[in-house]
Amino acid sequence: MSQRQVAELLVRTTALLVFALAAPAQTWGQSDTSKQMEQADAAQTFRQGRLLDTFGNWQIREGLIANTYLLVGKRARNGESQFWLHCDQHNLITVAVPLMELSGSDRLRSHKITIRSDTGRERELSLVVFENFVAVAIDYEGEGNNKVADFLDVLRASNQTVTLSYGDKSFEYDVDGLRAAQVRFRDLCRR
Repeated sequence: MSQRQVAELLVRTTALLVFALAAPAQTWGQSDTSKQMEQADAAQTFRQGRLLDTFGNWQIREGLIANTYLLVGKRARNGESQFWLHCDQHNLITVAVPLMELSGSDRLRSHKITIRSDTGRERELSLVVFENFVAVAIDYEGEGNNKVADFLDVLRASNQTVTLSYGDKSFEYDVDGLRAAQVRFRDLCRR
């Protein structure tokens, strides 16, 4: 990987962490109730980017850095769980999954996330964990990294639901509106 690619990767990762780490630091490492409040605070942070469009449980928002966009998938039931795709002006995608069950005392470098479509397509991915809070797969040019592509393939294969699982938790998302949201998201990312 060239120095330029490493620099771009660091900028993208830093931009994503700006979103994820904006939750109040004093709640980190407390009980599960506090962890859920922390997740809600982080979700609120993602909602601070200007809302561009809504497609059912899917939202498209501007990122906090110019020419970046978020596709946010929210769980149909009570919306307490979400994940997001982030793209930049180079049309590079980052997948981020907030980890709800981990306490601040657990220090993980990676975490297994399983994504499963209702059509049977499934992938188990080992994603990098930042600040014990969010699991991330980063797409970058010039290297063989299939995690983002695998994640997107399973998402596209889903007809009604997609499920994200990690640890002993599973979260089901309704994909109604996802195809239209993905088209809009791709258009914005290519600008």
